[in-house]
Amino acid sequence: MRYKIDIPVKEQPVTLISGITFAQVPYWFPFYNYKDLKMDILAPSGSSGQGKRPLFVWICGGGFATMERSAYIPWLTYFAKRGYIAASVEYRLSNSAHFPAQIEDVKKAIRFLRAHADEYGIDPDRVAVGGESAGGNLASMVGVTNDIAAFDVGEYPEQSSHVSAVVNFYGPAVLVKEPGKRSMDGIPLPDTAGYSRTIQLLGFDPEAEPERAAKTAAQYYINENTVPFFLAHGTGDTLVDISGSDEFYQILSQNHVRVEYYRIQGAAHMGMEFYQDEMSQRVLEFLNKTL
Repeated sequence: MRYKIDIPVKEQPVTLISGITFAQVPYWFPFYNYKDLKMDILAPSGSSGQGKRPLFVWICGGGFATMERSAYIPWLTYFAKRGYIAASVEYRLSNSAHFPAQIEDVKKAIRFLRAHADEYGIDPDRVAVGGESAGGNLASMVGVTNDIAAFDVGEYPEQSSHVSAVVNFYGPAVLVKEPGKRSMDGIPLPDTAGYSRTIQLLGFDPEAEPERAAKTAAQYYINENTVPFFLAHGTGDTLVDISGSDEFYQILSQNHVRVEYYRIQGAAHMGMEFYQDEMSQRVLEFLNKTL
């Protein structure tokens, strides 16, 4: 039987480009060996020749002790199908480099993508960064340190790491001292050698050096020129206390920064509520309005 139908194009097929090296960094024992930092890119199929597309850079979490850049590729497909270039990027972990190396690595990735904007069909003037958990913290730090030269080190120095918007899912606003071993939903988190993973990340005890620690928090850098933020946190999060996001929202608001904040009732850390289409649509609308 033959049918004549019209099918409107609402989404675009997506191409995955995996394992792109964007930087080399000291690893193992510093300067004895180097490691490639990689990213995965999702792009609407046939994007070349169809105009430049906005870029959404994503940073996965893992308590700064572990990470898997491919974990959120299925979710990021939502944005690629709707016209975005989405890139999930690696960064050094706390067992190989102290703060601010992780922020520097994400900024390297952004500069790399701007340097290859023509190749991947990216509009270099429309760039946002987002992340979840530790990645949310890094996304916030990348956004609030726009144009601070001290954080821009390494490859492609001629390119800007500036972003125009930040998405933070349940990321800690402040890095606080905590027990070395923790669990989530009864599952042990990676061993942090018996001391706070925050100390391992920073390389010093934030309680012993409060002035130095203040500069590791995103709110230290907030001012009236800070770019717009999208915040989401679950009221049932037992790993990263939502009160930090509440306070962060207040500081952004007091500085007249445009911010959308969603307190998801009952949602746990990494709760599935964050990755439903309803939330994805809210993120997409925020990005569309901002970029």
